[in-house]
Amino acid sequence: MYAPFLFSTSEKELHYVLLHRKNAEAYPVHWHDEIEIVYVCDGILKTFINGESLSIGTGDAAIICPGDRHYCLPSDADAIAVIFSPDIMKGVDGSTSVEEAARRMLSRGSRTTESWSEEDKEKLGAILSELESLPEGSLTSSLLIRSKLFGLLALAAADRPGEPYMETLSAPSRVDDRIGRAFRFIDEHYMEGISMPDAAAAAGYVPTYFSRVFKSSTGMTFYDYLTMYRIRRAELLLANTSDSVSSIAAASGFSSVKTFDRVFKEHEGISPLKFRKLHLSQI
Repeated sequence: MYAPFLFSTSEKELHYVLLHRKNAEAYPVHWHDEIEIVYVCDGILKTFINGESLSIGTGDAAIICPGDRHYCLPSDADAIAVIFSPDIMKGVDGSTSVEEAARRMLSRGSRTTESWSEEDKEKLGAILSELESLPEGSLTSSLLIRSKLFGLLALAAADRPGEPYMETLSAPSRVDDRIGRAFRFIDEHYMEGISMPDAAAAAGYVPTYFSRVFKSSTGMTFYDYLTMYRIRRAELLLANTSDSVSSIAAASGFSSVKTFDRVFKEHEGISPLKFRKLHLSQI
């Protein structure tokens, strides 16, 4: 599905929005024409860009280019997201060629900052902190915001030798909109005993075709995604509530505590109880 953003009215001419998120819900697969940079202040954000699974840790960021299909699982990460249009360069000498060059440089690079130097990561975090502290509504703040966005763009589009290549996909189609229905179905019914045919029906596909389209759009099978989604929900409950493991297993959609314990260990390498002990300070 296409997801246009509602930009802040005070900075509408910049096509810019800044969001600070914590304990975020899942975001279904979507794309947009804006650049999005999501910086993790604390925790781990599990996101997927063009079918690739990425875990973004503290001090790192995800770089989402125009047209990238992306989504994320429920998260308790503390993250700052800035979303802005490449047309902020309009009015700059040679803006058309600069914008095209920036798009090319962004699209060819990695979608995370893992290969960045610590100095560049610190610069990124500092710019986002400065953006958060700027007042809105004045000419001065508009000029400062524009300068900070140019700084972000320069960092994100910098040429870094050895950086892995990741291509922006072609323009999304109605397929993505229908897969979005499946994401919403999972979000609303993950605690129930749902199946792939159930999600296929919600998306308007026959099961066999839905299975292929879902994996092509997300990089995962339906059941792998559903399992990961349920585990992430369980992690949030384990880390942030005192609910029993059995009640968390049921609330996360697992048929039994035994199944929950086995699947959780397979994916996380530790039992649910050990995971909770590691996060006791967050309760």
